[in-house]
Amino acid sequence: MDIPWWHQAIVYQIYPKSFKDTNSDGEGDIQGIIEKLDYLQSLGVNVLWLNPVFKSPQVDNGYDVSDYYSIDPRFGNMRTIEKLISEAKKRGLRIILDLVLNHTSDQHHWFLEARKSRDNPFRNFYIWRDGQDGKEPNNWASFFGGSAWSCDAVTGQYYFHLFDKRMPDLNWENPEVRKRIYAVAKFWRDKGIDGFRLDAVIHLAKDTRFSDFYRSDDADFVIAEPLYANLPRVHDFIHEFHRELKGDHPDFLLIGEAASADMALARTYSDPSRKECDCVISFRHLDTEIIHKDPRLPDGWQPEKLNFRTFKKTMQEWQRNLYGHGWMAIYWNNHDMPRLLSRFGTEGRYRVACAKMMATLMYLQWGMPFIFQGEEMGMINLKMPHIEDYAEPGLEAFKDQALKLGYSRNKILKMVQARSKNTSRGSMQWDDGKFGGFSDMRPWLGINEEYKTVNAAEQEKDPDSVLNYYKALFSLRKRETVFTEGSCELIDLKNDALYSYQRKHNGESAMVICNFTDLPRSFLYEGISSWTLLLDNLGNRDMPGDTISLAPYESLVLKKR
Repeated sequence: MDIPWWHQAIVYQIYPKSFKDTNSDGEGDIQGIIEKLDYLQSLGVNVLWLNPVFKSPQVDNGYDVSDYYSIDPRFGNMRTIEKLISEAKKRGLRIILDLVLNHTSDQHHWFLEARKSRDNPFRNFYIWRDGQDGKEPNNWASFFGGSAWSCDAVTGQYYFHLFDKRMPDLNWENPEVRKRIYAVAKFWRDKGIDGFRLDAVIHLAKDTRFSDFYRSDDADFVIAEPLYANLPRVHDFIHEFHRELKGDHPDFLLIGEAASADMALARTYSDPSRKECDCVISFRHLDTEIIHKDPRLPDGWQPEKLNFRTFKKTMQEWQRNLYGHGWMAIYWNNHDMPRLLSRFGTEGRYRVACAKMMATLMYLQWGMPFIFQGEEMGMINLKMPHIEDYAEPGLEAFKDQALKLGYSRNKILKMVQARSKNTSRGSMQWDDGKFGGFSDMRPWLGINEEYKTVNAAEQEKDPDSVLNYYKALFSLRKRETVFTEGSCELIDLKNDALYSYQRKHNGESAMVICNFTDLPRSFLYEGISSWTLLLDNLGNRDMPGDTISLAPYESLVLKKR
């Protein structure tokens, strides 16, 4: 069987609003991406994933689409996206777009029509129900807080929204909805893009009985994932989407965002024989624990750390069971979570070594690497001076709750700086000029004060920089087939300091050894002294005997002769 092109893919995620501004409005745009294509090509990535660029009121940073056929004016227009696709292809770079399938903006033509009357032709494009005794149809909660139902004043019925009330869910049980979405997808496919990331795809199907979901607490509204996530009907919808989009375009890439999918579900979604997704993005491999948990506060706003031993066990399960049967996204961070070094690594003395080690650990395993913009230069969380600067759903309620419990504003700010999604959305640090070379206007959200010393221009000149290490790592991954096609087996799962694994393919063997701590550690492996050292994040070194002493946050990549 031919190996699909995406087994060689290294994906670079672009959050357009924070990437590069060329029209002096403080927000990034598509022309800014075009201007940085040479940089991206030199980095060694070969696929660019753009977060939403379609026309939108920006209630949820573009995930509330009001027109799937138009580019939002803040980013450009049809000519600029066509130019991006063309210029990317010249450099061997593929483009994939974020396609929001689960919901639209309430400003979308379909919803504006649907809410006019109960018998409007577009009414069944969305999910409507009568209330119960003057209240919501059931007790399902929105992911953004409160009820998942909002009452429409015009018709008196409630409409369903898993996210913000201005983002009503589409009714995927309606064949006409699916037909319209497939037409949108084909339009962009035929424009020359190479694939989609299917946003929130696991939520397309809902339990159509819409019964209450009972839990042990007495909350008015509860997250009811078993009733609107990963239901069997979702597979029917994805399979149909696959058939419509890939039937005569088998090289078109479909990546499903399946945040809550475990290994078994991820394998089902991405098994090539099932013809659903080609790759799955799950959040389940990053197993975390609250550092000092206060049960009176929501977990989502409390500082956390990686549960290292559980992380290793989970990764072993995924690496073993998906190998040859599915394809997983391997990543450390994205636009929905804090940055890698601030969340799981260190911002201190060993920052550079840690950044290189963590890249080595993750991106030489089985799966498709996803790099979030700025990660390649070791960017850290955006630290803004006020709690209110991080405006996002649920923050105000958390702040009020914490203040009532006696937390100081400074303590709350530290918690928000550690956990807010907006910590990862600060502007790219291109150089040491005004606003880091991102714009000549103050960025829409902010930029880290350290941009004077941590920026792409400086790191390109430094052979020992994080940026140049990423280039070497990606070059190695593409050069050695064992890292794209080989099996992956973790070594010494009970070791709480080291993350080590072996890749094997067609008689070749490679080994990756990573010290995940700020203390020296030893690694013993009989015969390792005869292996060839391919990459050392601290610089070239001589290989000793079968016991290797690793410095803090050191990583080694070796190949058997």
